[in-house]
Amino acid sequence: MFRVEAFIFDFFGVMASFDNDVVYARLAKHCRNQADAFDKLNGLMADRDVITGRLTLRQIYDGLVEDHGLGLGYAAFESAWLEPYSAPMPGMAELVSALTSHYKVLLLSNVDRYYWDAIRTAHPELECFAAILLSCDLRMAKPDREIFLHASEVAGAPPSRCFFIDDSLPNVEAARSLRFDTHWFKGVPGFLNELRQRNVSGI
Repeated sequence: MFRVEAFIFDFFGVMASFDNDVVYARLAKHCRNQADAFDKLNGLMADRDVITGRLTLRQIYDGLVEDHGLGLGYAAFESAWLEPYSAPMPGMAELVSALTSHYKVLLLSNVDRYYWDAIRTAHPELECFAAILLSCDLRMAKPDREIFLHASEVAGAPPSRCFFIDDSLPNVEAARSLRFDTHWFKGVPGFLNELRQRNVSGI
């Protein structure tokens, strides 16, 4: 029997496809050593200080200038950082909309404030979510225990009654260790198939 009361969705990789390498390539070509910079920039978009708002965009820029000899002026860097590298995941908006008729649906995302502000208007499906929980607002990030428990509290349901969906296996495993029901997202067809097997309402 499916006893979940709330769905908690990741954004990047679930609600939206993305490619961080696009940003690293944009920036690396303006650095002292393009190949070295590209390799070392890997992970910057998910850096804890970036996604929890501990670093401002100006501080990120200053660090890139100092560490990699970034040759862009600040305005050009800001444009490169904010230019979209993500797009809506086909089929997910309709799926989430269907779920909202039967369950509380939340979003839980690791994202920096600057990029989020730049892209959120491109995702009208965000209006479907009862709450949008962002690492940059909460000053904590997945896979921290605290952020999952906060999401459960906002959902108004214990972890065992929350269904967490993420494309990151470490995040899924962290949620599962707290007794969340989980799905490791690898694509819309697989997710939809699991929901149907579980007899989820509205699907």
